[in-house]
Amino acid sequence: MRDLVCFAHGRSGEWEGICLDFDLAVQGRSFNEVREALEEAVREYVAAARDEDDATRVKLLNRRAPLWVSLAWTARVIRSAWRRRRAGDGDTSASFPVACPA
Repeated sequence: MRDLVCFAHGRSGEWEGICLDFDLAVQGRSFNEVREALEEAVREYVAAARDEDDATRVKLLNRRAPLWVSLAWTARVIRSAWRRRRAGDGDTSASFPVACPA
């Protein structure tokens, strides 16, 4: 089982998250809510992909976010870490792995 690259960004009450490996996005009220929602979205996505014919399944399980999206989220995490050390404004970004059931 491989780990997928996921990011979350937010502050108290307003969070968003993305799984770059499957280009899935979620929103939530906390980091934990976003993390759990992404884990569930990945499980449902993989389960749905398994129900498809071979060619479609391969395409779905190899779908990635566009490069510009990946770069933007990476920059957001770096910028947030730099700001947090300077200002402590509550704006937080984090990357985390999600296990892929495929």
